[in-house]
Amino acid sequence: MSKLGPYASYDAETGYATWDHPTAEYVGIFERINVDIKGILHVGMWDFVEHDCYTKLVGTNVIGVEANKFIYETISKPVADRCGYKSFNACVYSEDGLEKQFYLANDCSSLSPVGNNSVKVVTKKLSTLVEENDIDMNQYDFLNIDAEGAELEILKGFEEHLKYINVIDLETSYDDRNNTGAFHDAIVEWLEQRNFSLAEMSDSYNYERWGDSVFVRNDRDLAPFDKTKYLLK
Repeated sequence: MSKLGPYASYDAETGYATWDHPTAEYVGIFERINVDIKGILHVGMWDFVEHDCYTKLVGTNVIGVEANKFIYETISKPVADRCGYKSFNACVYSEDGLEKQFYLANDCSSLSPVGNNSVKVVTKKLSTLVEENDIDMNQYDFLNIDAEGAELEILKGFEEHLKYINVIDLETSYDDRNNTGAFHDAIVEWLEQRNFSLAEMSDSYNYERWGDSVFVRNDRDLAPFDKTKYLLK
């Protein structure tokens, strides 16, 4: 689960976003950065705790992707189906057709070795998944990635469709805690080269040196957040 999430609050003194706040349900990153969204593409569903927030933001215009087949079939897909979302079981990455070991743990799963159990998976670019399923990316402008260290590789496999995205929320680490080579600074640099600016970071960077970072597109005007629309849902 992301430590920031779409409805985390913001501590003006530290400059970090915090999860635990009495107004967290009503504000969130979109009000703070003043950007409205129309659809959500979420990679790394797991238990999909964000679904209540997502429904209030965009109704059923949500696509979820989960690589762990057991979690997808028993938890992720039932939640998505109940909410009326589209969902897919796929291990998205920077290239199509790579055979990888996918590691399984009690509270997460990853291409990085996070547990003793693993299964073989074949990777697919997120762009390929979008094209194979005739997804109209004009309807999706927020990308949330929670992939335990594979975030940069997933972004690389989505570069041709990144032009549709206005806001990105993903996990980064100062210390490369998943040993993938994708340090926080490397992800910031990669996204800056593609017209995204770092907007805020979760407070966990202060004590764990990793957490969620939010990036906003900087090369076009974005629709302002419509709180009235959210409160009506």
